[in-house]
Amino acid sequence: MSEQFDRNSTILTIDDEQAVRESFHLYLEDFGFTVLEAENGRIGIRLFDELRPDLVLVDLRMPEVDGLQVLDHVVSRSPDTPVLVVSGTGVIDDVIEALHLGAWDYLLKPVQDLSVLLHAVRKNLERSRLTRENRAYQERLEEKVRLRTEELWRANEELHQINRQLRQSEEKYRAIFESLTDVYYQVSLDGTIEEISPSVEANLKRSRDVMLGSCLWDYFAGEEQYERLQEELQKKGRVTDYEVVLRDGEGSVRPCAITATRELSAWGGRIYGVFRDVTERKLAEARIEHQAYHDSLTGLPNRSLLLDRLDLALNRSRRHGYEGALLLIDLDRFKTINDSLGHGVGDKLLCEVAQRLREVLREEDTVSRIGGDEFVVLLSDIGSDTQATARRAQSVAEKIRQALSQPICIRDHELYITPSIGITLFPMQKADADADSVLRHGDTAMYQAKESGRDAIRFFLPAMQSEADQRLLMEKDLRLAISRDQLRLFFQPQIDDEGRVCGAEGLLRWQHPVQGLVPPDRFIPLAEETGLILPIGEWVLRTACGLIARWSGGVLEPLLGHVSVNVSPWQFRQPDFPTQVQHIVAETGADPKRLGLELTEGVVIDNLQDTASKMASFKSMGVRISIDDFGTGYSSLSYLRRLPLDILKIDREFIEEVTSDESHAAIVGTIIAMAEHLGLEVVAEGVETEGQLQFLQQNGCRRYQGYYFSGPLPIEEFERFVIDRQGGAEDLSCA
Repeated sequence: MSEQFDRNSTILTIDDEQAVRESFHLYLEDFGFTVLEAENGRIGIRLFDELRPDLVLVDLRMPEVDGLQVLDHVVSRSPDTPVLVVSGTGVIDDVIEALHLGAWDYLLKPVQDLSVLLHAVRKNLERSRLTRENRAYQERLEEKVRLRTEELWRANEELHQINRQLRQSEEKYRAIFESLTDVYYQVSLDGTIEEISPSVEANLKRSRDVMLGSCLWDYFAGEEQYERLQEELQKKGRVTDYEVVLRDGEGSVRPCAITATRELSAWGGRIYGVFRDVTERKLAEARIEHQAYHDSLTGLPNRSLLLDRLDLALNRSRRHGYEGALLLIDLDRFKTINDSLGHGVGDKLLCEVAQRLREVLREEDTVSRIGGDEFVVLLSDIGSDTQATARRAQSVAEKIRQALSQPICIRDHELYITPSIGITLFPMQKADADADSVLRHGDTAMYQAKESGRDAIRFFLPAMQSEADQRLLMEKDLRLAISRDQLRLFFQPQIDDEGRVCGAEGLLRWQHPVQGLVPPDRFIPLAEETGLILPIGEWVLRTACGLIARWSGGVLEPLLGHVSVNVSPWQFRQPDFPTQVQHIVAETGADPKRLGLELTEGVVIDNLQDTASKMASFKSMGVRISIDDFGTGYSSLSYLRRLPLDILKIDREFIEEVTSDESHAAIVGTIIAMAEHLGLEVVAEGVETEGQLQFLQQNGCRRYQGYYFSGPLPIEEFERFVIDRQGGAEDLSCA
C-alpha cells in the first residue's frame, strides 16, 4: 500500500480506554493516516454514519453499546468497510462471534508490537480496496452479459421478422463469449455445469465439452471450499473475488478468484459468474516486490528495504523503550580476491558470506547487502538497557566473525576472509536521528575497526567499546567459575497461608574472587549468549537435587515442600533435557516429587508440541512444572489447557502495585480465579508489604514469596530459617 493511500485513509478508533485510543492515534498518524476517536460505541456509531471512515478499530467490551453492536451496525450499512476488533478479552466465544458478525481481523489487547497493528490496518485497507475494484469490474462484466442476454431474448421474440439480425447478434455474442479471458460459467444449484466459456482450456487445461454436464464442485481442491462458497451464497446471494483453489486437467492446483451470483426462480434457480486463474498475477506481484527490495546476487534485503525496517525499529524503540543495534560489516581484502580470481569467484564468495550470516542470525533479524562487499545486520528489540544491548550486539558480532573466519572453498580455491565490524546502538541520544544517521554511525565504527588492524569489532562510542572489553574479561572469568567452585545456590522460601514454609526457589549467585557476590542479572545474559548457560544450568540442577537428597530423611523433610530451580530456554530446548534430569535425579538420589522446574511463558509456547512432550516426561517422573513471571508474556488460556502444568507464579510487577493500581489488581484477581478453575496452584512473587499479603489472601492466593518473609538465603541460613519458621508458624489467614 502506498504512502499516498495512507494519507487518504481515515481510521475510526472506538475504545473506552483513552490510553489505547491515543496510542493508536499517535502511531497511525505517523504513517499518514487520519485518525478519529470515539470513547464509546454510541459515539462511534454516530461518527461512522456521519464521516464513513475507511477502517474501524473497535474494542469488544464497552459500556452501553459494546463492540459487537458497533460491528453489526457497520457491517449492515457498509460491508466493505474493514472492522478490526482490538480487545483485551481472552474468551474465544467473543472472537468467534465477532468474526461471524463480519469482523475482518482480530488483535489481542494490549498490542505490544504496534507494527502488527500497522500491518493489519494496511493489509485490510488494501483488501477493501481490491474488493471494491473487483466488484466494479465484475458488475461491468455482468452488465455486459445481461445486456447481451436481453438483446438475444429480444432477437428471439422477433425471430420471424429479423432472422438475419438474430444470426448476426448470436455470432457477435459467440465471438465475445469465446474471446473471454476469464471463464464465464452457469451451473444449477447442485453444481451441474450448464454453460462454460472456452477460456476454461487456458485457465484449467480442461476441455469445455468434457466439463459441460459435470459438477463444478468436483473441480475444487477441497470439499470445504465449495461448502463455504455455498454458505456465503445462501447468506448474501453473491460473492466477489472469492479465493478458491481449483484442480486443473494435469492434476495441479491453481489459485483462482471467483465471482458468483445465486438466483432463485420458479424452476429452481442457478448460479452464474466468472473465475480466473490468478497464479501468474500472484507470482508476478511477488517477483516485482522481491526485486524492488532485494539484492539480485545474494537475495538479501537491499538498502531500501533495510532503511524501511530500520525506520520501523527506530519508531518502536522510541515508543516502547526497546533498544537495538546495527552492525556494518566489510570484508577485509575482498577487492584483492575479486581482482585476482575474477568476479565469478567474488560473486560466489559474497553468496557464501550471505548464507553464513543467515545461519548465525535469528529469524527476526535482518541481514542486508547494501553494495559491494558491505553487509548490514539489523538487530531489533534485543535489550531494554544500553549495557545489555551492547553485550548482545557484541555477542552476535563475535559469532559473525567466527562464522566468516572458516575457510571458504570455491572451485579449486580455499579462501580465507576476515570481517571488520562496526556497531552502533539505537535509539541514539539525538531524538530526531533517522535511519540514515544510524547507518552513518555504523559506517564510522566499521572504519575504526579497519584502522585498528582489520578483523576487529568496534563500537561507535568509546564508552561502549570499554564495556565490550570488560564483557570479554567477565566471559573469561565465567568460563572458570564452575571448575573453581565459585557458583553458589541461594534459596528464597515460599510461605503458605498458615505461615509455614511450603517450598523454595533456588537462585544462582557467582562468588567472584575480586568483585564479590555477583547477582544473576549481570552474568546470566552473558552465559546465555556464550552457551555457558548449559553447563551452569546442569550445575544448578545437580546441586539442587543433591540438597533435596540431603534434606530427605532429616529434620527438614517434613518441614519443606518442593524445591524449584529456573530452567533457561537454551537448557529446556535441548532434545535430551528430560533424560538429563532423570539421570541427575537418579545419580543424586533425590525424590523427583520434591523437585520443581520453573519455565517462562516464552519458552513454553515456543514449540507447544515439543513442550507438551517434555512436560509429559517430567510428569511421569513426578517433577512439578511452574510458569514463572506469569502475566507479562502471552498468558493464553489455550496453552494452559493443553499443557500438564502444576503452578502459576504471578510476576512481581503486578504484586508491587496491586494495592494502588486497579488494573494490576484486576489482573492478579483474574489469574488467581483462572488458576483455580484450571486446578493449578498459585504462588505470588515479590510480596513485600502487609497490604499486598492481605489483598492476595482475600482473593484466594495461598502461597507467597518475597522479602516480606525473607530474601534469598545461603544454604545454612535457609535451613535455620525453615526450622525457626516451623517452630513459630502463625496462621496468616485474614479475618
